[in-house]
Amino acid sequence: MVAPASGSPATPPVERPRARRWSAFVLNRALHRDVGYFVSALAIIYAVSGLAVNHTADWNPSLDKTTTQLELGPLPTDLDAAEKAVVQRAGIDPSRVRGRHRPAPDVFRVFLDEGSEAKVTLSTGKGTLVDVHRRNGLFEANALHLNHLKGVWTWVADVFAVALLFLAIGGLFMLKGRKGLTGRGKWFFAAGLLVPVAAVVWYHLTR
Repeated sequence: MVAPASGSPATPPVERPRARRWSAFVLNRALHRDVGYFVSALAIIYAVSGLAVNHTADWNPSLDKTTTQLELGPLPTDLDAAEKAVVQRAGIDPSRVRGRHRPAPDVFRVFLDEGSEAKVTLSTGKGTLVDVHRRNGLFEANALHLNHLKGVWTWVADVFAVALLFLAIGGLFMLKGRKGLTGRGKWFFAAGLLVPVAAVVWYHLTR
């Protein structure tokens, strides 16, 4: 063996990377990370939809409604002619018409798609056009959240619910020691548990 030249630095020994030791704690952290990435998009959709449908007393979270006053002039009393006149004079696309009804001799209603409706007085042509439109984005988010799709989506929603359970339960054991569940974590867990418990107690006391 040739000795290194005098004054030249010795080559440090190369350390081999240590094999990672897998444990339940490490596996939980890895799964929590990857499952969290996987369900994050759907979690955001459900959260936005949840905020919207929590306030149905104040608005329709899926549909937007606008009301326009109509003055179409006197209309014919024949149902076919009256429908045609309302559609033409109000500028309604004929393909939107879903039906008609004459609840009173001088009142005529034309039913349109999405729950829209034109209601007029035949003798004067005065009335209203209630136009209903989907709220882009929210309509679809609420359909997913409220499982209007049914079928396969029911199973997707079930998998998502199980994933959320895993994230919630697994998250309790992400840290060890004084910052973990046995340390200050138990106080945060207790505080979070107190909120639904208090709500249920209040619900029963006020019924």
